[in-house]
Amino acid sequence: MSRKFRFQRLAIACMLGGVASAASADVVYGDQAREAFAARQALLAGILDASPKGKVSADTLFQNSFEVAASSQQNCDSDRDGDGLPDCVETNTGRFVSVSDTGTDPDHADTDGDGLRDGEEVLGAETGLDLPALGVSPLRRDLLIEYDWFDSSYDCGPHSQRPTAAIAARVAAMFASAPVLNPDGSSGINVIQDYGQGGLFVGGNRIEGHDAILPGSLDATFHQIKNENFDPARLGYFRYVMMPHRYNGGSSSSGYAEIVGDDAIVSLYCQNSESNVARTIAHEVGHLLGLHHGGFEECNNKPNYNSLMNYRYQFQGVDTQCDAQGDFAADDFSRGDRLSLDENALREPQGVCGNPAIDWNRDGTLQEGLAMDLNPNDAATCGTAMRKLDDFDDWANLTFAGVLDFKGQLKSVQSETGCAGAPVH
Repeated sequence: MSRKFRFQRLAIACMLGGVASAASADVVYGDQAREAFAARQALLAGILDASPKGKVSADTLFQNSFEVAASSQQNCDSDRDGDGLPDCVETNTGRFVSVSDTGTDPDHADTDGDGLRDGEEVLGAETGLDLPALGVSPLRRDLLIEYDWFDSSYDCGPHSQRPTAAIAARVAAMFASAPVLNPDGSSGINVIQDYGQGGLFVGGNRIEGHDAILPGSLDATFHQIKNENFDPARLGYFRYVMMPHRYNGGSSSSGYAEIVGDDAIVSLYCQNSESNVARTIAHEVGHLLGLHHGGFEECNNKPNYNSLMNYRYQFQGVDTQCDAQGDFAADDFSRGDRLSLDENALREPQGVCGNPAIDWNRDGTLQEGLAMDLNPNDAATCGTAMRKLDDFDDWANLTFAGVLDFKGQLKSVQSETGCAGAPVH
């Protein structure tokens, strides 16, 4: 664990007095980790609420000679939540009809909680970005991503790291299936991806003039390349994913990302199959949305944390059979429905779901009270400790505050992480 990462985690825990000694600072376990995560989420929610956009006048909304009743004129002169929409058009019905009947909540600037203000989702961004044309809605969570990629001949001959339409569709399908309820009654998260496919989506492009093996991670070179290839009008709206051959001078890591932020790297070198790339994109975007490798903590390889954020399932797919083994066809974040596992007293007949049983030590018998370390290879975080392993509801705990990273408001709660290398098939 890097000193920077350790100190950032310690700072989060200390908001609650969560560490008692230097020995416990390296890893925040159990309830302390949950409390630290909850404290960060509350702080991020406050950052979103404290970031009002500019206001749009009623004249703009009603420029087509729309007749406003005298009794509602006062509401059209006020904007209680500062989202850029007059109160008189925010009808709070959960149904968008038009710019004069938005269905949004006049007391919440971001009705759907996706980090984009209602006024900008209805009328377009102050930077000139036409968000409605891109497909956003003020009543359904939207997640916008731009991919810029490299082509190279390293390691395996000429190839491109550009995501394909099939990869983008797979990412979109996973988020669309999320058990997340939106104000309009729909479920799921709408992912809008620009990989240079044409039409309105011409921001994603091949990166020229730089080596396809980045010298570092989210360093000066990364930001120089981003500045050359990413429209500044998209800052605060799009997450940015750079796709080199490798990063950090040739690392075999599959990616790197801010935990709560807007910048990530996906680097699959020659292991850039559809499955590997789609799942790694989801994994790195999960970091941008605030998730750790253990959900609320860095404790990795937990067999009961059923998420692509978990190295155990990142490339294998999540567990659909309750046997703690990945299903190659399944992409998902955890839904928080697995049992907790006490490594000091494992109950093999209950497995991870209550049924079927799992013979953890493979001795042919099912034991009550087995003591066994279930993730011994994760020594950097929790693999050397006998402890309780908890699942986590990823989907219910995403934060969309990362789009504000360019404003410098997230540094007190933000960390960075590198991720596992892709398996060789």
